[in-house]
Amino acid sequence: LTRPSHDATVSYLYAWSAEIIDFAEKNNISYTDFKKEKANKEEVCRFILKQAPRLVMFNGHGNATTIAGHKDEPLVTADENEEMLTSAITYAVSCNAAAELGKKIIKKGGRAFIGYEGPFGFAHQPSRECTPAKDIFAEPFKMISNEVTFSLLKGHTAKEAYDKSQQLCSKLIKKYSLDDNDKESQTIRFWLFWNKQFQRAYGDES
Repeated sequence: LTRPSHDATVSYLYAWSAEIIDFAEKNNISYTDFKKEKANKEEVCRFILKQAPRLVMFNGHGNATTIAGHKDEPLVTADENEEMLTSAITYAVSCNAAAELGKKIIKKGGRAFIGYEGPFGFAHQPSRECTPAKDIFAEPFKMISNEVTFSLLKGHTAKEAYDKSQQLCSKLIKKYSLDDNDKESQTIRFWLFWNKQFQRAYGDES
């Protein structure tokens, strides 16, 4: 699990992932938390190559060919080191990473990849940027993102994890469609729909 926290955006992902760590601890699931400055290429890549984890979750900025870590240092780059994920199911909360990189990870032997073909967007309260865990506008986005990892940790397949996240997103879109005159609900609904449209799952669905 990578959890950089060097700017306002990734600090939200950092906070959301605390629930995943809590779940793992309560269920005796072994994990390694590369948080803040530890989410660097040297430490993360060395660990993955040596330990060959079955599940890798990346949080961070990215683009079509790159998933980044602390201070936007590239961790995984297409045509450079994507083969290190051949033994893993990979979930990346990283903008656009499914567009090219996710497909190349699968071509190099990755078991499954779940991510976003476009930007991963979310609504937030400006007053909560220093306390993202308490941001009620960001709550639905935490829910759809964490649903993927929770499902995988519970033993569901990659396809089931993807489907559960999609279904939860549809449920939340309906919830935030009840009041079309509420600007916050409109914004939340827009980004939920956006993320649902761009979420992708590649590789072995089983």
